[in-house]
Amino acid sequence: MKIFLFSFFLLISQQLSSQQIKGKIVSDSVNVNQVLIININSQEKTYSDFDGGFIINANIGDELRIVKEGYERKILTVRNYNELLININKIAIEIEEVEVQQKLSGNLGKDSKLFNENKKKVTLNNDLKVYFKTKSSGELMKPKPGEFVQPVSGGIGFGKIDNKWTVPDLVDWIRENLTDDYFMSLGLDFQEINSFLFYSLQNYNTKNILKYGYCNNEDVGNLKLHFETSYKKLKDK
Repeated sequence: MKIFLFSFFLLISQQLSSQQIKGKIVSDSVNVNQVLIININSQEKTYSDFDGGFIINANIGDELRIVKEGYERKILTVRNYNELLININKIAIEIEEVEVQQKLSGNLGKDSKLFNENKKKVTLNNDLKVYFKTKSSGELMKPKPGEFVQPVSGGIGFGKIDNKWTVPDLVDWIRENLTDDYFMSLGLDFQEINSFLFYSLQNYNTKNILKYGYCNNEDVGNLKLHFETSYKKLKDK
């Protein structure tokens, strides 16, 4: 009975101490909707409405994380219960083509630099597609003098087996369906998402997903668990 009463009064005190905070998200004086607001202390989440407004429960001292694809992430501490006006800045991105020649390491800061040598503000999406879709030249595939070449005709032919998806196709699907907000809520910056995905998928069995070009609900659940575990390992390095 004493334990019950203690738990009851503790719950009541928490509810009394936590209050709703109103705020508005803008960028260059323009209201921004669908911005993800996360109370890091309580893990409560909400989104800004069409006018950029939002309401979230918070205590004094709680930290709010502001996340929106294409904008710089922002973290602020609740100092009082006055209405908040939060300005977020857009991320300037230029699309350029580069050739990737090094293997991804899992160090997001280091991997991002691979796509930034002698160039600035390069999007990883197109860069990695060039790397993964580049085919070997015909000259390299020709046999050397004296090499045995298996005859084309005769024997048992198994036919060519093509995957319906490539790894970049899977990355595109993941970003579209899980959304960048999901990865940014984990703690990734917008420009780190692609390098993280390609690194993380190196240690995931994508054989059937690529073969059939499809992710079912079980695949999505397993992928999310894998990404969250992978990111935790990267943070702990």
